[in-house]
Amino acid sequence: MKKRSLLSRFSRRERQIPFSIKSVLSFYLSLMGRYWYLLAFMSIFTLFYSAITALRLGFISIVVDGLPTVEDGSKGQFAKYLIRLWDWGLPQVERTDDNLLVFLGAMICSIGLCAAAFYYLKEMIAQRMVVHMLVDTRKALFRHLASQSVSFFHNRRAGDLLSRVTNDVSIVQQSLLGIFTAMLQQPFLVVSYMATAYLANSLLFWCTIPAYFFIIYPVMRASRKVLRHSRKRQKKLGLITDALQQLFGGIRIVKAFGMEERELAEFGEKNREFKSSFLKSKKARVVGRTVQELLFNLALAGLLIGGSFLITSGTLTIGDFCGFCMALIMLFQPVKKMSQSWNTVTEARPGVERVLEVLNETPEIRDVSDAVAFPERFEKINFSGVGFTYRSASAEPESSGRLSAALKDIDLEITEGQVVALVGPSGSGKTTFVDLVARFYDPTEGGIIVDEVDIRDFRHASYLENIAIVSQEPFLFNTSIMENIRYGRDSATDGEVMQAAKVANAHEFIMLQEDGYETEIGDRGMKLSGGQRQRLTIARAMLKDAPILILDEATSALDSESEKEVQAGINNLMQRRTTFVIAHRLSTVTGADKIVVLDNGRIMETGTHEDLLKREGRYHRLYTSQNPDYALDRQSPIAAGKEPSSAAVAPGAEQEEETRS
Repeated sequence: MKKRSLLSRFSRRERQIPFSIKSVLSFYLSLMGRYWYLLAFMSIFTLFYSAITALRLGFISIVVDGLPTVEDGSKGQFAKYLIRLWDWGLPQVERTDDNLLVFLGAMICSIGLCAAAFYYLKEMIAQRMVVHMLVDTRKALFRHLASQSVSFFHNRRAGDLLSRVTNDVSIVQQSLLGIFTAMLQQPFLVVSYMATAYLANSLLFWCTIPAYFFIIYPVMRASRKVLRHSRKRQKKLGLITDALQQLFGGIRIVKAFGMEERELAEFGEKNREFKSSFLKSKKARVVGRTVQELLFNLALAGLLIGGSFLITSGTLTIGDFCGFCMALIMLFQPVKKMSQSWNTVTEARPGVERVLEVLNETPEIRDVSDAVAFPERFEKINFSGVGFTYRSASAEPESSGRLSAALKDIDLEITEGQVVALVGPSGSGKTTFVDLVARFYDPTEGGIIVDEVDIRDFRHASYLENIAIVSQEPFLFNTSIMENIRYGRDSATDGEVMQAAKVANAHEFIMLQEDGYETEIGDRGMKLSGGQRQRLTIARAMLKDAPILILDEATSALDSESEKEVQAGINNLMQRRTTFVIAHRLSTVTGADKIVVLDNGRIMETGTHEDLLKREGRYHRLYTSQNPDYALDRQSPIAAGKEPSSAAVAPGAEQEEETRS
């Protein structure tokens, strides 16, 4: 049995959604719709360029046959067209041999200048449209991903999503280039060259043009294999990006366990699978083109034989035959480009499908039609029969593939301004509880009611404006300290930012930095210590000034010195706010207004620290297990009849790292 690397075990099975060609075409049309005026201009300039390009072949035919003279008259079809053009445009000028030569030279130079101008205009418009559509696609993807609920990201590989936004969007760019520079432009050249060939000799035209349908067929047939192998290629590329993302995120673990060779072997295997799919896709394209070249050369041989017969019989001049041959040979180039572009678009279709798969995802948490704003003040929050079950990562949205319930039958009432401590063993449902409060998820049973209104009936953005979170693992952006704190409220002034930092006990260490508040702190704030990062997140929450605060083991990963500094900032932050605190170390939540004991997703006990100790139930066992001297210590706050200090309420001050419930 093949061994899997440590990081690859966290990969989840990717959910595939089939998309019809109609859906893909609708995607392209929706992108083009905003720029219809550019498309119209590009079509006009392409039409002019194609007509002028084909017209040059007629002049070549005239030169081969020799200029028409006054005595000999015209010698071929294109020479006749030149005489008609002279008689229509210059009827008052005498048609001499010298004048005809000057007229022909002026026409060739004018056509050359016009062709260059039209080529520049059509190509610049095409490139401009591609760039606009590419930016629109990236913005739509980013906006759609940002609107998704937390469960969307929990059930997908981060590297695969990154691959869709980068690699797959680049594939979309290639397909757009193929559409605008070939599939939408080359048909104009095809029509122009066909018209030139028909004017040269209609008999040869009807004998040779049908052969082009057979020339196109091999490429169309090969596109099926190209599509199949391209889908596999894009999926493998997503796995490669995911492996890189996990390696960068877990490099400390990889190094600590000496797993570099295993990760390298796993990465090499993914690359071999990608290479195999890539080569099969390219092979299908090359085979189609090879057969196309063979059929074209056979058709060209038949044309030369037929043309020679017509020339010897006197029904076709050498000049007209040269013009016809050049038209047919040049006709093959746009046909070939269209075939290649079709393969490019076909090869890009899996990338488009992967982009569409994300764009078609409906956020699980979205506003109802009559959603209202969250009130500035509220009296109470009620949990009414709340239950929640996570969906399995591999389950379809419409399926019932769910894991065991994380929360069951939660009934709880919380008044404004209370401090609610959530305690219990790992896996008891504490983090799920606060995730429901933050509306990262919606309950699968029951509801959370704020003053008789279900939180699902509030506008999501309005509700989140009233929530502030300080988590166990502080996340900071790779920008300045000032901008990281201001992330809590974008409209805050510099003075307000500094005031929030002072309340969070962060101002002093910030001023010791090289550039003060303008100091760049690196990716995820890695230039700062853990305690410093946490104090910045507290300042960010302080600046937001939200009435509901969630503290998720905010000091659990800190040393004792950093914990004291962060603790002071947290105590300031908790004042006059409804606070939910997660903590494993019970001595830090003895002053909470309400302690909720969770186990296996259910509420086992609720009450104050003193009440729960008197009951000698689950909380009593948890507390005495962490404080073995409690029963013998007659000087404890309970034995002495003292009220615990409210300053003792500190979230998650544990020294040992616990697994998040």
